[in-house]
Order: sequence, then C-alpha cells, then structure tokens
Amino acid sequence: MFASWWLAVAGLPVFLHPLPEAPDRPAAVALAAGQVSLRLPCYRLVCADAEWMRPTARGPIQPTSAPGSYQRIAPASLPQLSSRRVIGLRSPATRRDWFYNTGRNDRIATTYGYEAVRSPDARVQIEVGTGYRIQPYVDYGTAAEGPIARGSVLYTQRFGNRAFLQQRTHVETGRANTFVRQTIGFDLHLVPQWSLRSDFELRHNTAGNGGNGITNTEGSMSLRYVF
Repeated sequence: MFASWWLAVAGLPVFLHPLPEAPDRPAAVALAAGQVSLRLPCYRLVCADAEWMRPTARGPIQPTSAPGSYQRIAPASLPQLSSRRVIGLRSPATRRDWFYNTGRNDRIATTYGYEAVRSPDARVQIEVGTGYRIQPYVDYGTAAEGPIARGSVLYTQRFGNRAFLQQRTHVETGRANTFVRQTIGFDLHLVPQWSLRSDFELRHNTAGNGGNGITNTEGSMSLRYVF
C-alpha cells in the first residue's frame, strides 16, 4: 500500500515530466523508445563498457553514380580559433626602408635608406646618414678628417624592353669641403645581339682650385656584341 502511494505521489510526476534530451515527450516514453539513456557519462579515454555502445557514424556515404566508381573522401577542416585571423589572399612584399652601419678604414658611418618610388618600370631610392671621415678623399669623400654628413639618390627607369636609364647622385660634406658625384648611364638594345651603352660622370669638389671649386666631367660610349 505504501509503495502504491509513493508511486502515485513521487513516481508519476517524475515519469510524466519531460527530460532535457527529449523535451517533446514524457520521460517514461523517451526511456522506452531509447531516446534517453540512463547510463552515466564516461569522461575517461577508455570506458569499461565501451564494447556495448553503438559506434558513432562519421557521416552518410552517398551512393556512387556509376558501377565501379567511388567518391573521394573530403579532407576534414580544422576548427577555426576565435583568436586567429584568417586572410584569404597573401602577397609577399619586401620592406621599403633599411638601416645599416659602415665601419671601414676610411670612414665610420650610419645610413638610413628609403625606397620612395617602386613600380615595374621606375624606382627611386634615397639614403641619408652621418659618420666620421678617417682618410680624406677615399671613395669620393671630403678633404679633411672629422664628422661628415652623407646622402645619395638613385633613380632607375626602364623604357619598354629596349632602353634602361640609371642616375645616381652622391653628396658628402664635412668641415673642409663638399664633394658631389653624379653618374648617368643609358643602355639601348638595338638588335638581339647588339646593344649601345653610354655613361656620363660629373665630380665637383668645393675645396679644389684654391677654394674656388673644381668640376671634372667624363663620359664614354660603347657598342656591345654578345656572341
């Protein structure tokens, strides 16, 4: 008698109340249909009753469209982390600025460079720096030992596939004078094996000619044949 009252008071509400796994039907019906299991969850790598559990399916295998044909297995994609940025396109690029130190027998200098213009046909590079001149006039330098300031501009231009122009201007100034060197080179492709090369160089020294300054120029032109 007590068991009947207990089932009526405590048991029926439990079996009639739906479970979270099957909210659309009572708990007793869900248990009878196998939709809800009373088995406790196992959080170990290997469970003791794993051989009695139904294997989980990886996914439906679609039937083949023709006899003897098969469908390739698509590779599984890794889960995307919320902290990882995914970029669809990637374009490798180089830095447009650089920094280097120079330590030689004639000078010690620090130089910073920047590529102001970069295109398939034209390029402009600028370098500025400071240092100390040890040996005068070496590598187109100033005429006295002491602190110096250096700078250069490089300009290259390609005209189609037949002509190429390159111009470089270098300036170094110190306590005694300023030295400027400018070179211009032009190459012209004439025929598959012949090309015309020309260059022009200008050098100006403010300490030359008794302090009035002196300028020297020279140029050349050559015809090149490739065997």
